[in-house]
Parts: sequence; C-alpha cells; structure tokens
Amino acid sequence: MTGPSSNPTVQGYCPTCRGNSLLLGVGGHVTCARIDCPNPCAADDLLHSPTSPLVTGTLKQLAAAIVETVDRLNDHTNAVKQAVDRSNQ
Repeated sequence: MTGPSSNPTVQGYCPTCRGNSLLLGVGGHVTCARIDCPNPCAADDLLHSPTSPLVTGTLKQLAAAIVETVDRLNDHTNAVKQAVDRSNQ
C-alpha cells in the first residue's frame, strides 16, 4: 500500500495511456489514477472481458505489425542476397 488512506498500487501499465499509474479502486477494480487518462477502467475491462474490443483491436494491431515486420525482413533478406550475388560476380 502507498499509505493508510490511499488505494494500493498495482504493478503494470495502463493499456490506454501507458502510465505506470494503476491502483486498486473501489470494489477491487483496477483503475488508472491519471486524470488525463481517456479510459481509466481499461485494465479492469481487460481483466473482466478478454474478448472486449480493446483486446481484439490490440490483436489486430499486433497481427498487422507482424505482417509488416515479415515484409521488412524479406526486403532485407533480398537486399543481402543481391549484395552477395554482386560481390560474387
């Protein structure tokens, strides 16, 4: 706990604002303590609904990032192959 009258802090980061500002709120719900956080209940929503739009949206972003990374790796691999081919000529 952070003090006798305050709520205990929770390790981790808010999935919305990325702040290290999570706390255990009323009723045991995980809440972001930052006033400027656009969705202070996001962490608690994730804990209670693993198929929420926040999770599925994050998974779509992750899948897109993986595709982009694979494309970039393929580009780099092709560039290295071309450089090796040129050096062998």
